[in-house]
Amino acid sequence: MTSLLLKHKVNLPDFEQWFTSFSNGDAQGEVMRWAKKSRNRIVHESDLELDSSCRVIWIGDWYRRAERVATFPPRMSISEVIDAVQSSRGMPPYGVMTIKRRWVDKALPAWELLDATAEAYVKLNNLLRIGHAAAGVEVCDIESGDLGCVTSELPEVSGHLLCMHEAQSELSGHFSVTDGCILEEVSEEVEIDIERGAYRARAYGLPELPRGDAVDCVDGFMAIARKVMSRDGCHVTIAMCFKGDVVVHIQRMDFDDQRIKMLTFERLANLVESLRADGVLIIGEMWTGKQTAKEKELGTVLFPARDRLDREEALAVYAITRDGRHADLTSPVERTPEGEVICGEPISFDVVMSNTLIPVQRKWKEMDSRGI
Repeated sequence: MTSLLLKHKVNLPDFEQWFTSFSNGDAQGEVMRWAKKSRNRIVHESDLELDSSCRVIWIGDWYRRAERVATFPPRMSISEVIDAVQSSRGMPPYGVMTIKRRWVDKALPAWELLDATAEAYVKLNNLLRIGHAAAGVEVCDIESGDLGCVTSELPEVSGHLLCMHEAQSELSGHFSVTDGCILEEVSEEVEIDIERGAYRARAYGLPELPRGDAVDCVDGFMAIARKVMSRDGCHVTIAMCFKGDVVVHIQRMDFDDQRIKMLTFERLANLVESLRADGVLIIGEMWTGKQTAKEKELGTVLFPARDRLDREEALAVYAITRDGRHADLTSPVERTPEGEVICGEPISFDVVMSNTLIPVQRKWKEMDSRGI
């Protein structure tokens, strides 16, 4: 692409200014230098020198997580790797195991190939955006290709395209250590339909969507969630990824047990990295329970709320941002004999209230250490 730009530079307004800035800046990054050399290598010499490894991740609970790198033949499928790991000795007797295949080029060992491709795409996409802006072209008139995520609209991106994130799932597999069954995360991208959303908002009498980052929006989304809960009698679990004040992705999340729940939020953490999101907001129903006198004495919770006989239903909205801010609101839910659902006045516990956000916090720390 840069070769084509150089060829036509006389026709591109302010070319020397914006292309020189790119050449002295983004083009000097490790991945971009590798991409250029690799293109020349593939065209004129040979293919990439690929190396494959597997990351074996054990998740005991929200806090206990261990990871190691294992070596398996490059062409061994994920299902075959799972069989090999299950038959090995020394595994913990409980928890969830995730197997992730990792492909690298020996010339860029610190980067997984899909991650490197995403990084190069982001830099080149941004270069084209700058070139269009310099030429005063607001809308590119080139017809988009067959790939739905790669379009001539040149949207602002800062991480993986969604198709790349989905492709990552083909390189991983999960199973329950306890019974050996294969597990699948359950999540569904929610399509943002402005007209349909506005119609439903009017029908439900909903307030306007809140503005601000993930933490700023907690109060506003709680007001909306209470209206939906009171009318429908239920509320699906929804995760929203933010970049500053912009919602960049909405994900519906379904899980029948703790194992799937942990995997689903691990996947959300990976999505946060793919999108370079700096805020996450969760809306959904939850169980609450009061600590017993013994639990207060020990400073712990011996049984989760979902397993308590005295558990109570609630609606929760909570959020966290990469800079460490957080907010939460919980509204107790009461169901009358007539079937009416009453959402009580929301209260805040002023803590990072859910273990579900631990994978996201861990991911941000990893991103900080890698300079992402």
